[in-house]
Amino acid sequence: MNVGKEKTNGQMEVKIYGQTYAIKGEADDQYMSVLADFVDEKMKMVAANTKVPTPSKLAILAAINISHELFQMKAEQQMRDINLCKKTRSIIDSLEEQFEDLKLE
Repeated sequence: MNVGKEKTNGQMEVKIYGQTYAIKGEADDQYMSVLADFVDEKMKMVAANTKVPTPSKLAILAAINISHELFQMKAEQQMRDINLCKKTRSIIDSLEEQFEDLKLE
């Protein structure tokens, strides 16, 4: 696991695929470390499954894999949102019908 060292200018150092990077962000060190570990693991996974010769090409492939996962998750969330809206509309319609029935009685 990456253990960041806080610097005076708000940067911290992380290690990704054997390289040390100084990163700066508004998130806390622990979260930044988790992100760096995630990227490191993705790069190692890509390296284990391909014969890409350079770390920069591995980084691009890892970024594409991460992007693919993100887009899949967004599509799944969008489908869940659509289904939730349909169910909510159905419940509202049912309640409105029941209230209409009460008004008529």
